[in-house]
Amino acid sequence: MSDTAKLKEIPLFRNLSESMLAEFSGYFKQTSYGAGDVIFKEKSTGDTLYILVNGEVVIEKALDEEGREFKTLAILSAGDFFGEMAVLEEGQARFAQARASADAALFEVGRTQFFAFIKEHPETGISIFSAIMRTVFRRLQHTSSELTMLFDLSRLLLAQHKSPAEFLAAVMTEMRIYLEGEWNVRAYTYNIFNEEYEEVYAREMFKGVPPQLPTRPQNGWDGDNRYVLECSAEGRRLACAVFERSEKLSSVEKNNLATIFNTISSIAGSAMINIEHQAEAAMLAQLRKTKNTI
Repeated sequence: MSDTAKLKEIPLFRNLSESMLAEFSGYFKQTSYGAGDVIFKEKSTGDTLYILVNGEVVIEKALDEEGREFKTLAILSAGDFFGEMAVLEEGQARFAQARASADAALFEVGRTQFFAFIKEHPETGISIFSAIMRTVFRRLQHTSSELTMLFDLSRLLLAQHKSPAEFLAAVMTEMRIYLEGEWNVRAYTYNIFNEEYEEVYAREMFKGVPPQLPTRPQNGWDGDNRYVLECSAEGRRLACAVFERSEKLSSVEKNNLATIFNTISSIAGSAMINIEHQAEAAMLAQLRKTKNTI
């Protein structure tokens, strides 16, 4: 496939003419990265806009000074771009790390080359610049929604819950209002005695087939409209949930939601373990009290 054809596949350049695409292709270079390769590190400085032709890239934030653990902020697929802030603002340090999670092919455009193109082709350049800003605003809206949801969930973490099942049901109720469109949501806690998942929450907004849970659920998309969320901690299975939308989701929507679901999975798993420990401590305290009064 020619460079022009590759660019035409990218939403950012979809409205450009063949001749303008051919002109713009002279301003960038093509690079490739293998799965696991770091494209740029957090806090490094750069001046390059990256356009993902194919493959997958994760944007992640370090959770420790050594950079051994990371929190995924976004999962990018073909047609997405990243690193735009380093182009828009000179000398801007990268706020997160970009890593190829699968073999990836990229177009890279430096700040100098990008603005040279805008200067020489102002109408087309402004069109591209406007498309970039629209995407940035959408990402900010997504981040704002995620932060609001996390704030609401933080209140659940501070409240007292009788059981992990009660907590999980409350989490599903809070999450559901942030999901756009019609969603069926079912949640299950894991019973260690019979080694089965037991339903503790169900909310249907459309007629659907109840999900068949795999023996060992794992976080991830099952098709174009269903996500399986698994909660575990301390090496134990705790719970899982299935989110199913009435309509198919785009790759961008799926990537955005995956980062939210992964965050919820981690939070819920840790919280459910704490609730179990609190319940055990309360039971032991009650047993001691009973023993002392006999």
